[in-house]
Amino acid sequence: MRTTSDCLPCFLRQALGTARRSTTDPARHWQLVGEVGGLLATFDPQLSPPENAIHFYRLIAARTGAADPFAAEKVESNGFARGLEARTGELIRASSDPLRTAIQFAISANVLDYGAQHLLDRDEALAACRQPLTIDHSAALSARLVPGADLLYLADNCGEIVFDRLVVEQLLARGCRVTVAVRSQPIINDATRVDAVACGLDRLCEVIDSGSDAPGTPLALCSPAFRARFASADCVIAKGMGNFESLSDTPAPLFFLFVVKCTTVLAHLRARFPAVGLEIGSPVLLQGDALRGGAAA
Repeated sequence: MRTTSDCLPCFLRQALGTARRSTTDPARHWQLVGEVGGLLATFDPQLSPPENAIHFYRLIAARTGAADPFAAEKVESNGFARGLEARTGELIRASSDPLRTAIQFAISANVLDYGAQHLLDRDEALAACRQPLTIDHSAALSARLVPGADLLYLADNCGEIVFDRLVVEQLLARGCRVTVAVRSQPIINDATRVDAVACGLDRLCEVIDSGSDAPGTPLALCSPAFRARFASADCVIAKGMGNFESLSDTPAPLFFLFVVKCTTVLAHLRARFPAVGLEIGSPVLLQGDALRGGAAA
């Protein structure tokens, strides 16, 4: 999907939040947000929001020297999720459909997102994780999860990566081969290899990085090794809005798992699924082909 005018004030909000985490000097906050404002006119509306956003995150990091300004939030989110992991695992294993239940928990955990336009209450979202998905293409996904299927799972944020691990356990139990991809370096509160190792994902499956510092997975910015791995996968499960924004136009066996948290994504989905009652906060399991008029609609 492309960047719209609604993205511009959101970019400024993100820039201010990042500036405040990078320096305590109010004068620097003003200066940095002003510089980001000047960048907006250079952004390409034909690119996805993550491809444009990376420029102001790089600028703030370069000006302040703060390479990981969301480090504290990342630690807190991982701790919060680890505190729920044992009980969540019990609920998943007791379910009549453990994989579906694990996926619903993982989708609900997508509210652990400090870059979103709308910050949703994580306790309410996780408590409501058994509610029906607003878009539910789980049957099409399940059909691809056959023994021996080669899956690439694109992780998103810290905290929710703990719930991703519970999904991976269920995918492996089905006999699938799973590789998890994370960001190559810190960006917002997105998960990196450090977070994957902290939650034990590396003990379950191979963990790779995208080769990009974008808060999504724009293939043009990813490493050749990652692009080759992406192209060879039998199925790609992409968590989070950043991955949706950067891959929604990509012809590939993609399934997107996320909670709708911004008006740009909401409008994009409503235009393609006018009969579905989509709102901010809607949980979605969406087959990529359905965006282009194929398969599950």
